[in-house]
Amino acid sequence: MSKKITLLIEKLEFEAIIGVLEKERETPQKVQIWANIEIRYKKDSLIDYVLICETIKSTLIESRFFTVEEAVLTLIDRISSLNPRIKKIFLKLLKTEIIENTAVGACAKKSF
Repeated sequence: MSKKITLLIEKLEFEAIIGVLEKERETPQKVQIWANIEIRYKKDSLIDYVLICETIKSTLIESRFFTVEEAVLTLIDRISSLNPRIKKIFLKLLKTEIIENTAVGACAKKSF
């Protein structure tokens, strides 16, 4: 019998190109990812956190998204394709240095 477990990824930080302004298209900005990934847990079949984090990072760096909304939706689909036991994803992407003293971004959730 499997149980529901939520995997957590918090404060995954790196630099990526995201934005529509000329400066944003030329200079990478610090981004931060937070994710809750609900899975059907099986003791003998674990989900690879490293693979999820590497997928998030490589997707954002390589894709050079114009909007955080587009990035969030694409990331959710990519993460869900990594393992069929993933049942729900909540993902938040923040641009942490674009406005002084705050972080801005987008989030979305999707069930599978």
